[in-house]
Amino acid sequence: MSDTNIFELLKDCKELRSLPQVLAEVVRATDKDENGAGQIADIIMKDPALSARLLRVANSAFYGSSREVSTITQAVVTMGLRAVKAMALSAGLYKLFDTDQALVDRPRFWRHSLEVAIASREIAAACSYRPAEEAFVCGLLHDIGILILEANFEPQFRRVWKLVESGESLIKLEEATWGTNHARIAKFLLDQWHIPKYVGEAVGAHHDHIGEAFNIPQNRLARIVSLANRISRFRIYPMPPLDADQIVTTERLADSLGIGTVELAEMQDKILSRLIKEAEFLEIKIGSLTDLLRDANTLIYKQYLLVESVLRENRRMQVQIARDQVKQAALESLKTITATLSHYINNASATILGRAQLVELAISKGTVVDNQKVANDSMGIIIRSVETISLVLEELKKLSSFDTTHYHDDTDILDIEGRLKQHIASVSADKRKPAPAG
Repeated sequence: MSDTNIFELLKDCKELRSLPQVLAEVVRATDKDENGAGQIADIIMKDPALSARLLRVANSAFYGSSREVSTITQAVVTMGLRAVKAMALSAGLYKLFDTDQALVDRPRFWRHSLEVAIASREIAAACSYRPAEEAFVCGLLHDIGILILEANFEPQFRRVWKLVESGESLIKLEEATWGTNHARIAKFLLDQWHIPKYVGEAVGAHHDHIGEAFNIPQNRLARIVSLANRISRFRIYPMPPLDADQIVTTERLADSLGIGTVELAEMQDKILSRLIKEAEFLEIKIGSLTDLLRDANTLIYKQYLLVESVLRENRRMQVQIARDQVKQAALESLKTITATLSHYINNASATILGRAQLVELAISKGTVVDNQKVANDSMGIIIRSVETISLVLEELKKLSSFDTTHYHDDTDILDIEGRLKQHIASVSADKRKPAPAG
């Protein structure tokens, strides 16, 4: 959907009004390198609540200042312009969308958003993307479009959200309902707020298909946010465990940023403790520690089920592969056995045909009476050949109940051939015995 169509969709959206004046000024001022700490401090001091929060954050253990930060200018210097912008946006947007009458659980929403923000900053630092606070801002804002849709399309959103909470895809439902999704809605909104363009582009692309275009250098920030979103433990709504395709996509994203799976897992371990600390000094309600532990336990259980499912499927495949290997070996053995038996049948048949032709020739020449030995010898050979064919057919009958667990060893082939040779030798010996006197 184009920006024009999105604007038509959102033209009556009350959140499209300008950001609170002080917040808008802070965002614009911190994006200009020529502005110093004093100028930023002058803007912040217009808002007493924002000033107090900034001082508290600057004095927190997170920044580890060696002396007390007592002025806004010192706070800006201590934290840095990008961090000040991130904190101001966190506070301003949290206040802007704070409501008790909401379909989207607010503590869950901000827990997820802050977790993705922190993860984005960690990933950015790991892949040397600077400044890492840009990634923090993008992570914080990545799902803001959900709140825009909730605030302005309540009847449709209520229906969509009910389906989402039952396990259906949010993106697919949004596309079907509004012809766009919350990521593109957020990008459009951030553009209206004059948030730096790179932020809107990263936020708008975090659900895009991971293709070749997504991997170009210009999309690096979008990949960071997308990866952070994928490794988030705390979700706004229930989600099934990652399937194989999603796991592969996550690995591709991490690999494209030069991050290994071990490093990614270590990041995830750090994020929970940082989430609790940063939510506390940013005064963002993300739920109690009990809520977090409950959600974490639920996630662990889902991951356990996923691992159990993968192991079960792996075992099934191993058993199937083993069976297939036995079947393949058995079929190869069967081919060899069949070729061996065919050889004996062909020899016996050729012998019968040859001797029958010899007898036929003797009869046609009228020499059978005078040359009784030819007839007797030929009939003996014919009988023995027929008996050989019978023996071979008996072995073939046994093979009709072919057991793949049995006929997969060369010794079985040798046994069959040995039995045939023994039978043939026995028949031949019997025929050579003189007839009993009459």
